[in-house]
Amino acid sequence: MLDGSGPLDTASIGEQVTERLRSEIISGRLAPGSRLMLDQYKALWNISITPLRDAAKRLEADGLVHIYPRRGIFVAEIDRNALMEVFQLRIALEPLVTELATPHAPEAEVEAMTEAYIAAGRPAPEEERQARLQEVDEVIHDFVLAHCPNQRLARIMATLRDSVAWCRNAVIEKVPNAFDPSLEEHITICKALRAKDAEAAAAAMRDHLIATRDRTLKAMEGRA
Repeated sequence: MLDGSGPLDTASIGEQVTERLRSEIISGRLAPGSRLMLDQYKALWNISITPLRDAAKRLEADGLVHIYPRRGIFVAEIDRNALMEVFQLRIALEPLVTELATPHAPEAEVEAMTEAYIAAGRPAPEEERQARLQEVDEVIHDFVLAHCPNQRLARIMATLRDSVAWCRNAVIEKVPNAFDPSLEEHITICKALRAKDAEAAAAAMRDHLIATRDRTLKAMEGRA
């Protein structure tokens, strides 16, 4: 289903088109493997085809679409290789982000975050509980990025967020109770942050990312 919310500002038409198409893909409204019908968006947004074609080229450079001459433009599939590439980058970089952020993590915010995770895991009807766990799933990842003092590293990590969200949204249905195992792993990271133990926090983040990667790959391969 196309998302036609709001008119486009012609002052930055190219950027807006790119970001709206990116949102369509990352959110899952344009499913992996589906064809990107530029003519439909051309009519929907009342624009020329040129910024749509330019946007498609940018999204291809980001690995979100594939352009095939005479065949069309297709949303990239989330396959094992794509997931491995994203997780390889996260496992290499995010523990370092966590280590650097630990001395700068405000104690009150860490306490509040820890309580939010504990509250999300309390007994409740399963659908409600999973919704709560999903809501807080990315909180600690956003937190360490926000408090990382190395701005170059933070910018590099920020460029991965779309790929992370894309992979997460595309495979979430394949992982039963996906957020349950992550809960204790997140709380372990919180405890290390609270103790101002940068080495332990980095190790806990690395363990969490490796475990998440392995769970996701098993699910994709039908072994979960």
